[in-house]
Formats: sequence, structure tokens, C-alpha cells
Amino acid sequence: MTSPDFDDIDRDILARIAHDDPPPADLDERVLFALALTDLEAEVARLAAAEPALARAGEQARTVTFDASSRTVMITIVERADNLVRVDGWLAPGAALVVELRLPEPAGPRTVTADETGRFVFDEVPHGLAQLLIHPPDSGTPRVVTPSLLL
Repeated sequence: MTSPDFDDIDRDILARIAHDDPPPADLDERVLFALALTDLEAEVARLAAAEPALARAGEQARTVTFDASSRTVMITIVERADNLVRVDGWLAPGAALVVELRLPEPAGPRTVTADETGRFVFDEVPHGLAQLLIHPPDSGTPRVVTPSLLL
């Protein structure tokens, strides 16, 4: 797409950007995945921290923390030997809430209930785009939703 205000220098710059830094191959999938929640009344958590985590010998893991005004969600993503991941999570303040792991089709969403301390686990999860939704204890409180992340 070009504009009448573009000159040859502008077109050259855009061509270089497209060649040197093309959009991710799965950009369409990411956008559609994010748009699927547009009609959901939710409190959006922000990424607070992401860092490598300590793991047992031979395991790779990383910890990601999301903050929202009503709740903090921390997850540790552990690589499994079978090319799947395990997601260990904690809610603060701790509560026995329903936690949904959104995955693109064909995998679809998975749900678990955190224990009273806020701990939850999703095991045998495929790599790829994912998002967490924390369902509130009552209908007067919005859900907490995390940004999409790559597992």
C-alpha cells in the first residue's frame, strides 16, 4: 500500500524494513487469537517480569509474572522431554479460582481450579501461543486476562 505522499526514498525504506524485519509468520494467528476476547469484560494484566527459572538438571524453565490491580499471576513454564511444557502457576492473593488456559485451535481451552493457596498446574501443554484467564469468585468482579505469550 502506497500513498501519493510517498516518494522513492520512502518506498526504499519500507522495502528494506520488509526485507530485514518481516512480520512473524504467525502474525495472523496471533491477531485472531487476541481478538477472540474483544467482547469479554476483563481486567487486563500487564507483564511484570520474565526470567529464566531454576530447574532440575537437564530441564529448562522460565518464570513469567503478570500484575493486575486485583490479582498477580506467576507461572513457571518447564520444558518436558517430550516437546511439551508444564505450566505451574500461583495466584496472589491465593484463592480457589477457576483458571483457564486459552490455546489456539485445534487444542482449545483447558480449565483447572486453583487450590485455596492459589496454586494450579497445566501439564502436557503444546508449545505455541497461550493466554490465561482467571475467573472471578462472583459475577460482580471482572475476569483477569493475561497478554498472549509463547509457551
